Amino acid sequence: MHPTDPRSRDAAPRWCATVGPVFLDTNPLAQPAETATLAVISWNVHVGAGDVDDLVFRLKRGDFTDGEPVTDFVLLLQEVLRRDDTVPADIDRRLPTPRRIGRRSRPSDDDVRVVARKHGLALLYVPAMRNGAAAQREDRGNAIASTLPLDDVRILELPFVRQRRVVPIATVEGRAPAGPRWRLRVADVHFDTAVALAHGGPFSARRREADALIAALADSAIPTLAGGDFNTWLGDREAAIAALRRAFPDAPRWTSTSTWRGPLGIRASVDRVFVRGTVRSVTIRRLPDRFGSDHYPLLARLTF
Repeated sequence: MHPTDPRSRDAAPRWCATVGPVFLDTNPLAQPAETATLAVISWNVHVGAGDVDDLVFRLKRGDFTDGEPVTDFVLLLQEVLRRDDTVPADIDRRLPTPRRIGRRSRPSDDDVRVVARKHGLALLYVPAMRNGAAAQREDRGNAIASTLPLDDVRILELPFVRQRRVVPIATVEGRAPAGPRWRLRVADVHFDTAVALAHGGPFSARRREADALIAALADSAIPTLAGGDFNTWLGDREAAIAALRRAFPDAPRWTSTSTWRGPLGIRASVDRVFVRGTVRSVTIRRLPDRFGSDHYPLLARLTF
C-alpha cells in the first residue's frame, strides 16, 4: 500500500535500494494453545539496545501478569535490526543513508530473526532504511513476531517526511477453550520525528501519517490493534492522536505516563496502543523496565 503524493512516490525507490528484502516466516514453531486472552507488546527497541530475549522470558514467566504465565502473544517491535548478506554491500553514495544507531560492538543475538528463531515465533520483518554507512550491511525497520500464525500480511508505506517509514500489518487467529475462533488484525507503527517546516511542520506531518494509517486499516471488519512509537511529543494535544482515538475508540484512554526517556532526563509519552472492534475487554499498561532501550514497552491484554 503506497501513498499517492509525488514526493512519497519519488522517495520510496531510492530508500528501498539501500536495504534488503522483506523477511516473512508465517508459522510459529509450536502449535498455539487454546486461549481467549492474547498479550500484545508494543516496543521501540532502539536498534539492538533493547533486550527482547529477556522481555520474552519474563513475559512467558508471568512477571507482568500477576504471576500468570503467558502462552500466546504478539510483539510489535520498532527499530529492530537485521544484519546479513541480503543487505546490499555497495550502494550509490547519492542514496539516503541515515546515521547508524547502536553500539560499536553488538552481541550476536540482536538480529530480530535470531530472537524469533530462539523463541519459535512467526516473524514479519520490514526494513525501512539502512542502518549506517554503506560498508555496514545492516538495515532497520519494524517487525511483528508472534506465537500465532501470521495471515493476510500487508505493508503500508507511510507518506514520506524525512525518512522512509513502513507499517507491517498481519492477522492472527486463535480459539478460546471449548469456544469459537477469534481473529485480530495488528499494525506495527513508527511515525517520523522530522520537524518538516517546509511541509507544514511536524504536527501536520504526523497527522498525514495518521490519516494514511486509518485509511489503510479501514477495510477491516475484524478487531484491529495499532501500536507503536507515534513520536507525538505533545501527547493528547496532537491532531494525530485525536484522529486515531476517533478511528480506534475501543481501547481504554491510556495517557500521561512517559514512555520514552532521553538525555538530561527528558521524558515524553510517545508510544500508544489503539484498538477498534468487539472484544470482551482490553487493558493497557506500561511495563516497569526499559530492558536497555530508551523506550518502555506497552502491554495490551485482550480477552475475546
